[in-house]
Amino acid sequence: MNGIEPHANPDQESIIEQIINDQIDIHSVEEFEPLLEVFPDNPALYRKFADLLAGRKRADAALLAYHKAATLYLDAGMVLQSIVAKILEWSIIKPSHREGHDFHSMVRRKGGGDMPSQVLFSQLNYEEMVTLMLRLTRVRLSTDETVYDAGQESTDIYLIVSGELTETLPQIEGAEPATAITLAENDIFGDIFPLEEESLCLASVVATSAVELVKISKPVLKATCYRYPRIRELLERLSRIRTPQGSRAWQTVRRSCRYCLPADIRIEFTSDDTGNKRVVNGTTRDLSTGGICVVLKNDTTRSDIDALLKQKPTLTILEGNRTVIDGLTGNVAWRKTIGRMTRPTHIVGIAFDPMAEETAIALNAFCTISNDEQDMIWNLWDHLVRH
Repeated sequence: MNGIEPHANPDQESIIEQIINDQIDIHSVEEFEPLLEVFPDNPALYRKFADLLAGRKRADAALLAYHKAATLYLDAGMVLQSIVAKILEWSIIKPSHREGHDFHSMVRRKGGGDMPSQVLFSQLNYEEMVTLMLRLTRVRLSTDETVYDAGQESTDIYLIVSGELTETLPQIEGAEPATAITLAENDIFGDIFPLEEESLCLASVVATSAVELVKISKPVLKATCYRYPRIRELLERLSRIRTPQGSRAWQTVRRSCRYCLPADIRIEFTSDDTGNKRVVNGTTRDLSTGGICVVLKNDTTRSDIDALLKQKPTLTILEGNRTVIDGLTGNVAWRKTIGRMTRPTHIVGIAFDPMAEETAIALNAFCTISNDEQDMIWNLWDHLVRH
């Protein structure tokens, strides 16, 4: 096997990992076939084989290999990877409705679990699943390639098929460097909600290995969700809750939870020069134990919004007239203005200072209410906004 000769006596498992991770290139079908005999149940190896066959224009053989990979992935509970293999299979020959329904039934039967991709696809009906599959675009990245930078407009939501990336929050002047957070296969990322508003990337995301992603653009997702609102419901729920390491079964590592819980916010600024206080009101758009994104109310932002940058505000989280958490301090890390010039919407991102233990406990308790309670709040919030 020519592609393996430079490596001195590696064990077979090591060889397979290097092939799957693109560290060893195999350029011929003849080199692949003995490996498949030794590892007949490895879905990633069959996927690599299928890609090789497709590149050699051997459509019939590639079709069978993609089908085998999709089946093995599903047997292993790897729904997203099976979905992508099936997309590639169906790109060669369009499936019959019977084949599509059979695959959907297998996803529903074998895809249950707590990984985001499992939750997403196992709960979609047949039309919803196929519609989403047809709108996914594959993306391949090399090590050190950037997906997006903090502060740029967020245009896509991504699902990780393989590989790892790092997510890094913007550096705040005078603060410790932000810790990079690992994103791994089956994770979902991309700050595109709410779909009706322009949104910003809250962090930078860079590939730390060869990565395969699938993505769907914000305009395409918005049009899709107009007809299939359950797709939006599931994606929004999965992308707004970021679970910390230790309480999730998949291999993504998170430094802190992020939630999009609706709540009123009062922000108090004190001028260093005059000592005068200014109060700005708003609502949360994204909340974590590390910081908060606030949509400011227009009637409180008539003065220069740039003057808020790098100030040290004090925040109060409210539920109606009741104070939930008081005395949160931090730094305004970024700001963004969206919408029309005559009626702009101002958004600020605030990174919290280290907080007292009792405050951290209270904030964590506020963030980590049950999913049922969050859904109830969002339903009520949507009702109030629409009426």
